[in-house]
Amino acid sequence: MSELYKEAASLLQKYENRRGGLKSLLYSPDVTHTKSSFALVCETLRFKPLLEILVAAVPSFQLRVRQLCKSNSKHKENRVISLTLATTYISIYDLLFGKKKSIAGGGFLKREIMKHANALREALVRMKIKEKVRDHEDLLPLENRKCSTLLDISRYVRVNTLKAQKAEIAEFTETTGAQHDVHIPDLLVLPRNIEVYDHDLVKEGKLILQDKASCFPAYVLLSDPAWNGGDIIDACAAPGNKTSHLAMLLDKKAVGMSTKSKVFAFDRSAARLKILESRLKSCGADGIVLASCQDFLNTDIHDPRYANVKAILLDPSCSGSGMNSRFDHLLDIASRPEMTEYDLEQEDGTTQKRIESLASFQLLMLRKAFSFDQVDRVVYSTCSVFKSENEEVVAAALSTQPADKSNRFQLKECLPHWPRRGIPTDVLSSSDAKLLVRANAIEDGTNGFFVAYFERREEKAPPRITNAQSAGIMEQSHVNTKSEQNSAKKRRRKSRKRKKMTT
Repeated sequence: MSELYKEAASLLQKYENRRGGLKSLLYSPDVTHTKSSFALVCETLRFKPLLEILVAAVPSFQLRVRQLCKSNSKHKENRVISLTLATTYISIYDLLFGKKKSIAGGGFLKREIMKHANALREALVRMKIKEKVRDHEDLLPLENRKCSTLLDISRYVRVNTLKAQKAEIAEFTETTGAQHDVHIPDLLVLPRNIEVYDHDLVKEGKLILQDKASCFPAYVLLSDPAWNGGDIIDACAAPGNKTSHLAMLLDKKAVGMSTKSKVFAFDRSAARLKILESRLKSCGADGIVLASCQDFLNTDIHDPRYANVKAILLDPSCSGSGMNSRFDHLLDIASRPEMTEYDLEQEDGTTQKRIESLASFQLLMLRKAFSFDQVDRVVYSTCSVFKSENEEVVAAALSTQPADKSNRFQLKECLPHWPRRGIPTDVLSSSDAKLLVRANAIEDGTNGFFVAYFERREEKAPPRITNAQSAGIMEQSHVNTKSEQNSAKKRRRKSRKRKKMTT
């Protein structure tokens, strides 16, 4: 059996037996084929329900697999899956659904599987006939299918005008059938059957693989007619798609201007910073972006280096709940030219406690951005669908600005022609919610995304939130979650019932 299969099988076994998350297992010292193993494990997990049915459909093979698993078991531990069974699933996936439709390497287990290869293929054909489908995807559970087979999900590439020539892009659109997006300039929509991960223009940094919604933040900021120059801070820059987009748009704005703006890109991880610098160099943005290993929360707002900073782009860590499909998202990561540990940072689940913690962190970051006196524009974005990370953070940040300041940040409408807007809350009015932007897979064909655009203006202070909420935010940086709000409503209803009974 090939070394890749052994490594992927070990990862699959440990993951299925709850011995760690994908991130921690994948970046352990004993994993050498990081990207290939990750892709193979993701696809095997996606097809596993179908693989189990196919094995059961060939009784002689099912019996042989059980015998092999039993004979190779050294410990009588309570396991969901043995290493032999994990290797079997990896091998069968590659045999039936992999690119080459074959099993790499050799060995005893491969010989045993190949004895039943034709029977497995016949079982697959019988299933397709029975279910009246043509595509393997249609045999998978709905949650395991690629988003493109379930929803109208488009794939996008952003033209990097820092390097790409018009003639190159014209040839690309002609040969691939890619179309220009109607909302974002320099963004191309790819046909469903086109994969461009290995295209020369992608490898050369002339085309950037980037979802449409993640292009919103930089475009919102630099398409504003009121923008009159200045430097920008990208507070959470790695891995760098939004940063390079900022740099590209600034380069366009610089035409005819006496002084050129620059982007200060922060990331507190030295490892992620190296990845960021590498990606910026590959797309020709390293001359515009100054990257530094720095925690935005600890940044000195009076540092003279940032005296000309007029805007901050803030896309902090979030739950990642807007990603269309867990498997689709993971496979997209696995297909990137460079796959990094940072790319898996949001694969830790979306528990209630974690969402609350993230919301508190996001609020701290947004309030830090507001504290730069010379900054008059802030764009806040997440790839989350939760109000607690989006509208509630926005409302809390607006309502807790210093009372003695006359030039407070206010919401400004962004992407006025975009149909999906924000959701009102107890402290965010419907009119303010309409200034916000949301995107989702079902209606927009993008990842779930949220954008808020703030501008500093001389206006009256916004309505203050309740004392209890203010204390919770100011003292604990805590944002109420939906479940907490529902609990409060239930308590109020019970209280009203008790009052009626006593009267």
